[in-house]
Amino acid sequence: MYSFVFFFLLPIVIFAVAWSQCFWTNLINGLLIVLSSALAFNYAQLLADMINKQAPEWSAFTEFGVMWLLFWIIFSCSKFLTMSLSKYPVRFGGKRDPWFDFIGCVWVMNLMYGWICFTFFASPIGDPGFINMMASRGTPTNMMGMMYGASVIGLPSHLGMTGSQPFDPTKWAKSRLERARDEVNNVSK
Repeated sequence: MYSFVFFFLLPIVIFAVAWSQCFWTNLINGLLIVLSSALAFNYAQLLADMINKQAPEWSAFTEFGVMWLLFWIIFSCSKFLTMSLSKYPVRFGGKRDPWFDFIGCVWVMNLMYGWICFTFFASPIGDPGFINMMASRGTPTNMMGMMYGASVIGLPSHLGMTGSQPFDPTKWAKSRLERARDEVNNVSK
């Protein structure tokens, strides 16, 4: 079931949403996804720790929930700003439009799918089938999540942009998946 939803259905849904946009809009959306996800990831752990001090029973859900809440707030505000600055879609004209639209659509689909897969590592879903899907190297969700984490979060940290130690997406993913397993084991006892 997870395989069908996350390997097949989710990319198709993202592609269908992005298909209605022109190349320029998809280009801007892609940049906003990268910006919003990087900011959301960098502030999610801090805010999740603050919430967990006040409500420790939410510990499994807070990082995932805060990451997505911050992402949508930042993305929505940025999207509103860009839409107010550029009210008309940019078209190349002629026979090139469908090809550029397709390229932009595929780019946004890959970025959004990568971000979703990356956040799945921190999700509170402790079902063994879900954890095995996310932990198995070679599955599209694992590969896209790791590639997204390595390029959007890891690469800037290796270049010294975070000021602390470099980010390792593999360690981060393993720690989050173990946390989800532990939550399920603690609840079932």
